Amino acid sequence: MTETKRTKDDKFIILACDGIWDCLNNEEACTNMQKYINDAKGSTLESDAVAKMLGDILAPNTDDGIGTDNMTCILIQLNNDKL
Repeated sequence: MTETKRTKDDKFIILACDGIWDCLNNEEACTNMQKYINDAKGSTLESDAVAKMLGDILAPNTDDGIGTDNMTCILIQLNNDKL
């Protein structure tokens, strides 16, 4: 466990299980999630960004086992106005 001070540049936290981190590293997850959030701006559900990320890493087949683990992800969007 680590503790990190937030800054005004922090936009979100991705809280996810190993099924996500087996497919994406931190940088990929953050870059992709920012794109998905931007794409979902007109959506009624911000969870569409999480659904898109999970859909993109879901295994197209189960032959190699990559992307077949359970996948749980929580997106915490930060309000930086109060920092």
